[in-house]
Amino acid sequence: MQIPLSYADAVIGTAGANISYIRRASGATVTIQETRGVPGEMTVEISGSASHVQTAVQLIQVKLPQTKQYCMSLFFR
Repeated sequence: MQIPLSYADAVIGTAGANISYIRRASGATVTIQETRGVPGEMTVEISGSASHVQTAVQLIQVKLPQTKQYCMSLFFR
């Protein structure tokens, strides 16, 4: 999934606290990197079982502003 870099702090958290929690709570493997060729975006890769991925997406959505949550909910239905 693509997320604007402006939300990186909210998703990653101080010293990686938020992303560590998302990994632990969901059971999914979550990696984040700056998107090559797309300035201002980061790529969040989520892998695991369907339920692990769904949980991780939901936990990430909680960290995003409301308008971004709505757009992502449409994408991940």
